[in-house]
Amino acid sequence: MIRHDFKRTSNDPAILDRMRAIQPASLGHYLTEGIVSPAVHALTSGKMIGRAVTVRQPLPDALPVHLVLDELQPGDVLVIDRAGDHHIACVGEMVARAAQAAGAVGIVVDGIVTDIEELREIGLPVYARGTNVVTTRLLQVPGAELFGPVIIGNVIVRAGDLMFGDANGLMRLPATFELSELLGKAEADEAREVEWRCRLASGAGLADLNGARRAQGQSAAPTSSHIKSNGPSP
Repeated sequence: MIRHDFKRTSNDPAILDRMRAIQPASLGHYLTEGIVSPAVHALTSGKMIGRAVTVRQPLPDALPVHLVLDELQPGDVLVIDRAGDHHIACVGEMVARAAQAAGAVGIVVDGIVTDIEELREIGLPVYARGTNVVTTRLLQVPGAELFGPVIIGNVIVRAGDLMFGDANGLMRLPATFELSELLGKAEADEAREVEWRCRLASGAGLADLNGARRAQGQSAAPTSSHIKSNGPSP
């Protein structure tokens, strides 16, 4: 088993708090890279934000995941690359409970998990391709890597990267990525959407609110306040 060097870096708590207050899709308005394939999707509920601790596990050996559990710290996300095996589950109830006890905030598997009812009861956010009843076992064979780069849903993830997801999907943000400006845009968008909800309910058109109609050089669509009534409303 290959073990890569992994130097932990601290994330700015204020940045993490701002991320917890927004939806990942609000960042997705501006990003094209780092968006994990929807084939790796949320199997349990809950928003997830944390730093990746990576495992590449190409064979059905449970040992690499069991060993990396001892390395998890509060705020980590256990990220497992099964290297194309979408049949044998490498995470179940006991792995999830051990990860949660270590302070992990989520688990991401480009592969399969099991014990889905128990995973949902535990409540730890879990992302994977699906479930199955066949599992890894202790084989102690070579080929695994700890803390190296992995591929999750066609995205390269490195130890220490931020994993950010909810029921809509999952993204990877490099540990060195400057988030302040992007978060400012996302926060402004979400604040504006509060007003838009009210205006849409009053009959405004989305193309008018977001500028699409203006960009096409069209006049504004009539709203409920512009429409003449032919009689009393019901």
